[in-house]
Amino acid sequence: MRRTLVSLPDGAWDIIDKELRPQLGNADSEIIRNLVLAYLIEKGYLLKSRRKKESTGNEQIASELDIHDVMISSLAEILEERGQLNHEEWERRVQKKLHKG
Repeated sequence: MRRTLVSLPDGAWDIIDKELRPQLGNADSEIIRNLVLAYLIEKGYLLKSRRKKESTGNEQIASELDIHDVMISSLAEILEERGQLNHEEWERRVQKKLHKG
């Protein structure tokens, strides 16, 4: 993992403080990290680098599912840490929806 110092204009910090801080994290570094990762995932850069290494469609699908699993797990952890999610209730709800379909 690499670390870097990032400077942003005041307008960007205003948006981060007023709009993104509750959703993407509390610490400045956490918010910036989540913004960068979300952008890279949205644009497909993280998937492209993995696709080059994979030879079959099944491996590509598995890789994409792994990324989604990490993203959902991370989100659940953040919500649980903040007291906004009860893990057991979340699991019950997921199981209910899985068995419904």
